Amino acid sequence: MTHGGTEAQRHADARAALAAALKARLRTEPLDKVTVTQLTRDCGLTRQAFYYHFPDVRHLAVWVFETEVARRVRTFAAEVGWADGLVWLMRYLRDNRSSTLGVLDGVGQPGLERFLFSQMRPVTEAVMDRDGGGPKRPQDRILVVDFYTSAVLAVVLRWVADGMVEHPYHVVGDLEIMLHGAVRESVRRLDARGASRGANRPRTT
Repeated sequence: MTHGGTEAQRHADARAALAAALKARLRTEPLDKVTVTQLTRDCGLTRQAFYYHFPDVRHLAVWVFETEVARRVRTFAAEVGWADGLVWLMRYLRDNRSSTLGVLDGVGQPGLERFLFSQMRPVTEAVMDRDGGGPKRPQDRILVVDFYTSAVLAVVLRWVADGMVEHPYHVVGDLEIMLHGAVRESVRRLDARGASRGANRPRTT
């Protein structure tokens, strides 16, 4: 193994150790009470090592969520289907309730919404692509993806706020019913509007 490979592995091991220490702490205390000193002591790293990788504990928490959840959801959605990816996400949130709630409390509702929106957006794009692709105009594609991502996110956030009681399969099943055909119809209408505007545009000589 090259020196570069050894160095990369060392950094990966350090991040993994910090992540494990944080998850263990979040089982018994809120995120805002967890300190860098505690985490480095728990996993045998120095404070310098922590700050090499993360500016603070909150950024570590977000990195853990993105690494363990978001990337897998995107992969799952692409390989199996968006609904299965969303179910996997919700089951992870519920199975890791303490760390999930710790991250929620630490990043705050606005921060959580922005983060989840960016992670769930590829899931919405997968829905649109499965239904035949998006609108012809790039700005209409952005509109459709953002609109339905916001709708799905609102349902997931309400589920979290309600205590994650309802089974994820039921929640996602309801979403599938509402989204079935809706995305395709939105694309059709936007393309029709775009074609109409193009036909009515004055010709230049």
